[in-house]
Amino acid sequence: MHGRLKVRTTEEQQLLKRKEQQKKLIAYRMGMKQILDSRKPVNPDIYTLWNYRKEVALLEINSNINIEETEKLSNFLENELKLTEQCLLANPKSYSSWHHRYWILEHNPEANWKKEFDLCTKYLTMDDRNFHCWDFRRLVLNKVGITLGDEIKFSTDRININFSNYSSWHYRSTLKALTEECVEDELTIVKSALFTDPADSSAWFYLRWILSDPIVNTEHKEDLLDNLNQLLEIEPDCRWILIAKCWLIQDLHADKSNYVKEQIDCYRKLEEIDLLRKGHYSDKLNKLLSAN
Repeated sequence: MHGRLKVRTTEEQQLLKRKEQQKKLIAYRMGMKQILDSRKPVNPDIYTLWNYRKEVALLEINSNINIEETEKLSNFLENELKLTEQCLLANPKSYSSWHHRYWILEHNPEANWKKEFDLCTKYLTMDDRNFHCWDFRRLVLNKVGITLGDEIKFSTDRININFSNYSSWHYRSTLKALTEECVEDELTIVKSALFTDPADSSAWFYLRWILSDPIVNTEHKEDLLDNLNQLLEIEPDCRWILIAKCWLIQDLHADKSNYVKEQIDCYRKLEEIDLLRKGHYSDKLNKLLSAN
């Protein structure tokens, strides 16, 4: 039968087909494994590995000191920044990733600080509660030519959009010290937040910071006390109003019997509405009663 094509039997065809299918199955499984592995979330919080990367980066920085090698170093550092971006997508509040990003930028003689600053603005527009980004912005602020007035306006805009933003309030407190020229404006913005949502704690903490500054005079405090009494008529069960009222009475009228009675009434009310901290209020109350 020489010269004639061999016709495979049905059994041989089926065996060959199974082998081809097996090869395709193996290739498919390998491909799917690579896809799934690439989709596994990264873990950006292993700070030991970031420290190893810093050691490698320092070797690269110290070895690329010639002008001809500047582009190579720039590409290397840019890849490190891209890595931190990937990690921040996985965990936007990763301490290690933010720290490594700033470290790389500081060691890059061609760092684009304006780009970083604009990136912070973009991130905070999407999530204004990310205190890591606020801290990063504060560091970058020292590297770019942004005026203090512009930055205070940015802070004001973010607060007006969302009063319930402790990170933004805290950032504002780091921008500059209170002065006689600005204290009225700061009290105005914080009182606006208090009347908008008296149950939110963020603005109350900022108010406490303002009151701790000696630039805030008696007239400011008396006016604020009147505001709190007005607010208390609207929200009689808000613990923050009662606590702040006690701060002010203790500061302004600690030796006046009628105000001491108001303070005692506040602590008794707090015992009723804030059971979690009842022991604290009872201790304050006992001290007031024993002193008077």
